[in-house]
Amino acid sequence: MIELRKMDEADYPAYETLVTDERVMRYITEHPLTKAEAKRRFASIMEQQRHDRLGSYLVYQDETWIGIGHITRDTRQPFEAELGYMLLPEQWGHGYASSLASRLLELAKEHELTVVTATIDPNHTASKKILTKLGFRSTYLGPIDGLPGEILEKRLGEPS
Repeated sequence: MIELRKMDEADYPAYETLVTDERVMRYITEHPLTKAEAKRRFASIMEQQRHDRLGSYLVYQDETWIGIGHITRDTRQPFEAELGYMLLPEQWGHGYASSLASRLLELAKEHELTVVTATIDPNHTASKKILTKLGFRSTYLGPIDGLPGEILEKRLGEPS
């Protein structure tokens, strides 16, 4: 069973492991982050989750760390959030991303969110398949910050 533990400052090494891995970042930024970029993004994550019970989580399967997931509330729309995840490459293909995405949707419902979005690279067919199976629908396809992007949305309370 997937278990989540909210990230804190001491978890930077785990975050850095993922975001500096070319394989992990291929469909996120198309390249690994530099250590300086990783530190800036991590500081931003820590600052945002100081103000919300939701945020970023270390993800475990049977006490083994497998990646990071997040459900991040939109600061302009408090009943909306974005869902995302990154898994260690050796954990790919075991169904963990599907389990994690489902668990993050449960958290969204527990916090009375009404809309959850996910931004993906449209070429990342595995993530798109996971999200569409969970009831997400494409709402935008085109460039996002200069990269290929697709935004998928799920209105909570609607069937998957």
